[in-house]
Amino acid sequence: MNTVDREKEVIGSLIATPDLYLSVSDILTEGCFTSSNCKDVFNALSSMVNDSRKVTLTTLADQITKNKSNATLKEFVSSINSGDAFQEHCLILKEQEIKRMHVDLGLRLTALGSDDREDAFDTNDLLMNEAERIANSTGIGTELTNSQYLKEVEDMINRASTTDGITGIATGFHELDDLYSGRQNSDLIIRAARPAMGKTALTLCEALYMALHEDKKVLFFSLEMSGTQLFQRLVSVHTGIDLRKIKRGELTKYDWDMYYAKVEELKTQNIRIVDNLFTLNLIRTKSRKVKMQYGLDAIFIDYLQLINHKVDKGRSKENEVSEISRSLKMLAKSLDVPIVCLSQLSRAVESRGGTKVPMLSDLRDSGAIEQDADVVEFIYRPDAYDKDARDADNNSLEGVAIIIVAKHRSGACGDVELFFNKRLTRFENKRHTHETSVKEFTKMQPSESFNLEDVDDGNVF
Repeated sequence: MNTVDREKEVIGSLIATPDLYLSVSDILTEGCFTSSNCKDVFNALSSMVNDSRKVTLTTLADQITKNKSNATLKEFVSSINSGDAFQEHCLILKEQEIKRMHVDLGLRLTALGSDDREDAFDTNDLLMNEAERIANSTGIGTELTNSQYLKEVEDMINRASTTDGITGIATGFHELDDLYSGRQNSDLIIRAARPAMGKTALTLCEALYMALHEDKKVLFFSLEMSGTQLFQRLVSVHTGIDLRKIKRGELTKYDWDMYYAKVEELKTQNIRIVDNLFTLNLIRTKSRKVKMQYGLDAIFIDYLQLINHKVDKGRSKENEVSEISRSLKMLAKSLDVPIVCLSQLSRAVESRGGTKVPMLSDLRDSGAIEQDADVVEFIYRPDAYDKDARDADNNSLEGVAIIIVAKHRSGACGDVELFFNKRLTRFENKRHTHETSVKEFTKMQPSESFNLEDVDDGNVF
């Protein structure tokens, strides 16, 4: 049977039994047909079914006329029923469509690759976009039964009962973990703040905790800082050595003892830092490759507005950011991992009076960020705006960092208080549990022998 005859058989079956369309709507598209008449009849019929209109020979003919098509139903009369082979015919048409897409893409790439005026990196972006579009064009997914969904819920309940309620990946910050039950797979988490609030520092602490304490495989995309700069911070966070000393090369014997005692743990392959990829396509490709080759449990991206993604001419930065946030959500879902993506806030925070507490409307460039995200967190440090800031009970707010959970699709919102150790650029649990250990730590003299027991290791990431 040639292609056009098979297309007519499928269209004839749909004309005879319009309800069949619902069983193949995730397979058949206009692109499955090469005959213009078949395309026109398919478009007319699918629009009527989707609009819940009754499909008869008369109403379908009227719709075809309204669509200004020259197609008639007479040529399909002899193909009114393809019998039990209907599903098979639909799959064959889909397969042929995908093959045509492969050929078309190959021809386009050949033409672009042979043109010296074309940028090879632009062509590579095109390749990744089109390859993903073709891969997703089948629309054929595996659906779980209600029994399977219930089994997953039961497994989650049982897991939570044995892990203090943590069903995802623990962050190391107890109150955040209580709120989220850990980072959940397929979630897109947007962590936003104004510059110098500690977005990168908090994210490094979380990523390092997952890698070292939870034995999870973490991928960290840094679009702003180099890998070396990030590792300077990681060394400070993990060893407790003042970041300024590390940058200036002013380590004492005590510091070096502490460095060698802890630094081996940072050689773990559980955390991978990537600082040379800047486009959405390359980030997606790298993530899939790491997932396939090594396994992957969580992704961190610093930060959203620096991701490069070309959109059609005339489209705004807001359109670009919208596409990026939507794509990141789809990536989190397809890889079944949480993605924590940092984001800048607009300057409206500074221009606003009062306490400068950020709000959802402050998310920069796009309202789509709020829409696509499963979780939106803000970092607010009162002492960044007022060194003498105090709470309602007149207690100093120096070092206090408030994580404002402004959106949580699967649970409650709220505020979580952490302590920001400026000397180490490290976020820690509960300010009052660290004041003593931090003071004692800073009193140690360089001449003292180093003992790991002297350090509050429960909060050294």
